[in-house]
Amino acid sequence: MLSDIWSYIAGQFTGMDFWDTIQTVGLVLSFVYLWLEFRQKPLMWVISAMCSMIYASVYFHSKIYADMGFSCFNICMCVYGFIKWLHSDRKRASHDIVYRHFKTGEFLAVLGASAMIWGAIFCILHFLTDSPVPALDALTTMLNIVGTWVLAQKIIEVWGIWFLVNAISIYIYCRRGLHITTILLYSFYLGASVYGYIKWRVRGIRMSENC
Repeated sequence: MLSDIWSYIAGQFTGMDFWDTIQTVGLVLSFVYLWLEFRQKPLMWVISAMCSMIYASVYFHSKIYADMGFSCFNICMCVYGFIKWLHSDRKRASHDIVYRHFKTGEFLAVLGASAMIWGAIFCILHFLTDSPVPALDALTTMLNIVGTWVLAQKIIEVWGIWFLVNAISIYIYCRRGLHITTILLYSFYLGASVYGYIKWRVRGIRMSENC
C-alpha cells in the first residue's frame, strides 16, 4: 500500500511537462504568499498576483474556467488590497483595531451578494462553456471573490471562507487530474485555514485589549 502511494507520488515528478512545471513554481510562490499572509505583510498581494498569473493559465488548460476568471480578477484585487493594507498600516499608530469580526448587516449583505454572484457565474459556465463542473466551479470562484474582499477588510471570518474554498477545490482538482503539487498545496491550505483563523483571532483580541 505504502509502496503504491510512493510510486504514484514519485511518478508525478518524473517526466514533468510544461504544465506540471509551472504548477510546481506556483506551489513555491504560494507558500511564500501564505507566510506573508500569516504575518500581515502588504507584499503578500504582489506574490498573490504572480500566483494568479500562473494558475490562470493552468485553469484555462484544465477547463476550470471560473477559477481562471477569478485569477484574472484577483490580479486587479491585489492592487486594491495592497493599497488598502498600506493605508491600514499607517493608521496603527492611532491604535485602530486591524482585525475584526463581521457585523450583522455586513454579513447579510455578503450572503446576498454571494448568492447573486454564484448564480451569474453558474449561468455563464452552464450555457456558454464546456465546463464539466459548472456548479462547483462557480461556487469556489464566488467564495474566492467574496473572500478576497473580506480579506482586504481584515475580517477574521475570511479563514472560514478559505476553508470551504480549499475543501471544494481539492475535490475539483482531483477530478480534473491536476498535478499533485496543486492538490498538495490546497490540502496544506486546508489546514492552514484553521491555523490562520486561530492566529488572527488571538491577535485581534490582544489588539483590542491594548487599545
